[in-house]
Amino acid sequence: MIDVGADDATDYEGDVFHGQIADASSAYIWLLNTRGRIVHVSRAARRFQPEPPAPHTMAWRDAWPVDCRFSIDRGVQEAQAGRAFSFRTRFTTEQSSAVYLDTTVSAVRDDAGRIVRLLVKAEDVTQETETAAFLNTVIEVLPLALTVKDARTGRYILANRAAEKLFGRFEGLTGLRASDVLPAAFAEWAADAVPGMGSQSTVYEDHAEAGFRYLAATKLATYDDEGVRHLIGLTEDITQKQRDADALYQALEQAEQANRARSAFVTNISHEIRTPLNGVIAGVDLLAARSTAPDIQEVTEMIRASAAVLQDQLQQLLAVARLDGIEGPPEVETFVLGDLIERVVRPAREAARAKGLAFVVEIAPALPAAFVGDPAGIERVLTPLLNNAVKFTHRGEIRLTVDPCQNGGVRFACVDTGVGFDPALKAAMFAAFRQQDDALTREYGGMGLGLALARKAARALGGILDAAPREDGGSVFWLDLPLSPAPVLTTDEVTTDPADRLRVLVADDHPTNRRIVEMMLESVADVTTAEDGVEAVEAAGRETFDVILMDIQMPRMDGITAVARIRDAERAAGRGHVPVIMLTANTQPEHVEAARLAGADRHLGKPFTLALLFNEIQALLADAPARTPLGRHANA
Repeated sequence: MIDVGADDATDYEGDVFHGQIADASSAYIWLLNTRGRIVHVSRAARRFQPEPPAPHTMAWRDAWPVDCRFSIDRGVQEAQAGRAFSFRTRFTTEQSSAVYLDTTVSAVRDDAGRIVRLLVKAEDVTQETETAAFLNTVIEVLPLALTVKDARTGRYILANRAAEKLFGRFEGLTGLRASDVLPAAFAEWAADAVPGMGSQSTVYEDHAEAGFRYLAATKLATYDDEGVRHLIGLTEDITQKQRDADALYQALEQAEQANRARSAFVTNISHEIRTPLNGVIAGVDLLAARSTAPDIQEVTEMIRASAAVLQDQLQQLLAVARLDGIEGPPEVETFVLGDLIERVVRPAREAARAKGLAFVVEIAPALPAAFVGDPAGIERVLTPLLNNAVKFTHRGEIRLTVDPCQNGGVRFACVDTGVGFDPALKAAMFAAFRQQDDALTREYGGMGLGLALARKAARALGGILDAAPREDGGSVFWLDLPLSPAPVLTTDEVTTDPADRLRVLVADDHPTNRRIVEMMLESVADVTTAEDGVEAVEAAGRETFDVILMDIQMPRMDGITAVARIRDAERAAGRGHVPVIMLTANTQPEHVEAARLAGADRHLGKPFTLALLFNEIQALLADAPARTPLGRHANA
């Protein structure tokens, strides 16, 4: 135990000078005598000790919370022995909020080498510590296996729980090499780091002892002055997805007389893929909104890019269901216009740049940020237009513009400086298996199906697809669509007043999605969760909520049945109408209609972003008499 008696209470000739230096520093500094008693408290350190004691009258350990004193005593003991000692602790007093401090205790010697004082220097690392803790939480709840490897040592320095589970290393991967964890061929690919490699993806067929499986992996590199510094890996077991895809193709071959069964199967596939994908997209969106640190932003952008690739693959998989030419009604969901355009133009932009063409995207500032419609259907129209523009343009530019229509709705226009077309042959151009003449077919290839399918998709959306040649060469194709705006609420507009917190019930059978929604709403709401429709109905009867967020596809009782039971109970008990948002991967029109008939107020498809979720709640609560949106009182 440290001696905290009154010994060593004499002044040292350097105390005044040392105190002046301490006061000039922004760090928190205490000067102690060799027995650990306070001689001087710097101006910055008075944040934690507003009333410094008289010199030599108070032990430094007594200025700290009791649960910190083990480290305090150890630091003083080490400094008394001439050794510096560092530690991190959480400082909480009645006068100040809790902060994390990195503290170092070291010895001050005189000219003869004798220890005459002890110097304590502390720095506030609260933001760094809390940001790191939050980042670790988000990484741990990601359903994808995430690993980070030191490219120079070849050893893992970070791995989340999903990675430990996927690779069967529950004791952790830190310190191991790829060859210690992965089969030889996969390990060789995962360890290969080439400057300028960008993002690389592969699907590995793993013939493990436990059975055959497919692993979809993406690796990305970070760099410093010496080259590749880290390799970030995202891996997912897609065995079931691959089996589902195979089963989907087999089902499509047999589905000529079984359209209803096929539709149900596609719905299930969509739900099973969109549900975990929502955890990735919503989780990384939440992380990006809460941290502006450059390294965290870099990682979130990498994860977001990989998630976008998976989402595109999902859309392609679902498109297979339409290969027999039988089109269902358009899906209805809220989407961000800018995100849709970026997803559509990304492949065409790269192809245009490869040909030396300029590629320009212009979105009118007057347009709302978000709309309600069928984003996948819009992609099916715009993609062949952009592909044709790249194919038939050899020099100049390709321009995609998005503007309001004069009669309402939105116009998407694809303008190019390519070969153009003869107006007399426009009808043939939109016919199946036709181009405007056979010479183009011989020169450019293709089956002549793109524009025919695009016009068919446009009509299914209730839109008009048309085209015209340009006087100075090239052509313009435009799509007019009747889209309804869905204004997005930014997170900056959300109140965090504890008195205005909402009470929200979240019903979802997927634990990751429940946790993500909890984290999204933690600043504005008290969240109660339910794992299925039965628990949701029981909770709604037991407690009063401002909003209910309900999944559709759940065990024991589905979300549509649960909403109907809640509405029945409200009518029977004479209770008020609680707003319900269906938060689900089931976005087909029949699901939207069934939910509406059961009593749901709105429908938001997975995957969703933080802004879109807030927007749906904002729209629901805008008309509520007791509250204004997101917890703000009407008389505020």
